[in-house]
Amino acid sequence: MQTIGTHVFLVGIKGTGMSSLALLLQRWGFSVCGCDTAEIFSSDAVLQEAGIAVFEGFEASVLPLDAKEVIYSSAYSEALPILQEARKRSLPLSTYPQYLAYLSKQQDSYAVAGTHGKTTTCSVATHLLQQACEGQFPFYAIYGAPQKETAGGRECALFEACEYQDHFHSYSLRGVLVTSVEYDHPDYFSSEAQVMKSFETLVDNLQGGGFLIYCSDDSGAKALGSYAKHTRPDLSVLSYGFSSDGPFSIKEVAGGRYTLDLLKDLPFTVTSHARALVNDHVGALVLSLAMVLDRPEPKLYVENKGLITDEVLPTLVSLFLPHLAKYQGCKGRTEELFRAGRVIYLDDYAHHPSEIRTSLEEIHLRYPGYPLLVVFSAHTASRTNALLHQFAEVLATCDRLIVQNTYASARNDGSADDESSLRLFSLLRETMGDRVAFAPSDESATEIASTWLQERWLCITMGAGNNRSLGPQIAEIRRSFQ
Repeated sequence: MQTIGTHVFLVGIKGTGMSSLALLLQRWGFSVCGCDTAEIFSSDAVLQEAGIAVFEGFEASVLPLDAKEVIYSSAYSEALPILQEARKRSLPLSTYPQYLAYLSKQQDSYAVAGTHGKTTTCSVATHLLQQACEGQFPFYAIYGAPQKETAGGRECALFEACEYQDHFHSYSLRGVLVTSVEYDHPDYFSSEAQVMKSFETLVDNLQGGGFLIYCSDDSGAKALGSYAKHTRPDLSVLSYGFSSDGPFSIKEVAGGRYTLDLLKDLPFTVTSHARALVNDHVGALVLSLAMVLDRPEPKLYVENKGLITDEVLPTLVSLFLPHLAKYQGCKGRTEELFRAGRVIYLDDYAHHPSEIRTSLEEIHLRYPGYPLLVVFSAHTASRTNALLHQFAEVLATCDRLIVQNTYASARNDGSADDESSLRLFSLLRETMGDRVAFAPSDESATEIASTWLQERWLCITMGAGNNRSLGPQIAEIRRSFQ
């Protein structure tokens, strides 16, 4: 890493992980700026508020003369002119995963991995470690949502670790939490068995004496836990979930409250309702406890400085649990954007059938009785084609649905003339009839949505495609009707 004050330039800075890294580097004292497309993303406002300049395009001329290091999104190749220019200047050049791998070696590092729930779990764990430890826990976190919070220190780190292209194999980790293991990224993995093999290698690479935490309610994660128990006796392996038989077995009690087997007389609440999200919150709790207990002097970080007795785990759990109810949510994860004309507008990053199912369950539980209109932007074409029938099955449960073109991301996996979204629409038409529409453009999507929406409806933009900005546009069109 360059010295404090060095100018670090990020290519693809608007990405969820890249923008999170940009904010962290700025807090550490680096001079940070970057470039990206002209397209407006949710991270634009956060970067602007932080005073981080974002230049448009990827031409060589965009790279500042005083840049000393370049980090670029792995969605791009080194064929970009700006990256060729960085190479020409002999600047240190690394991808986002390569840079995280470098950071992971600078201190004790931990990660959240899994097909779904990584960002939410990282976000909740960050909240718990900051609040329950009164800002004293010496860690920083990088995950797929920009964070305004100030990092508490650099003695240890928490990363969101992605399996795509086996990126997380290069990380140096003492412990990892795995939320789920399902088939995804079909442009890289040819089968579910390959995905599982990638996660097994992650377990193989964990440092001796470290830990694996897994969700027992997910069959893939549970199988990975069994693998770890048989192949890594040097690891502490711990499960959580409604089907767990350990201390973090979750039981639902009256009034939307839950208990853990470890503390059956201490009910708690979380700010989500869907079971998968309850698991993410409890998983974050377990990970936070493991990180604190992995420090040489854990009692330094607990609130009120109470002595940690032989009953260390119950003591810590009782201190951390109340803070779950104070979690404020994460950008782009079933996020309520605004209300207009008695219509509630939301945004959700869900882009895999299992994630969509969880998000829809959460929405129906959070807003009972509200009909739901979903504006869905698929990403990527390979995922849409590989999981076509699963997408159709879960999306058919919406009251109204607008299918947009598959998002043409920097992976070049989907384009304006791609037919994957049309295949999905045709399949949905068989079950939904006139309740589903295909929108070849943002303009047509907003027009259809503004016509379909009624009072006391929910409108949610969903998917990894960049359609978050459609909500305000739909509301504006509806206002013009009045």
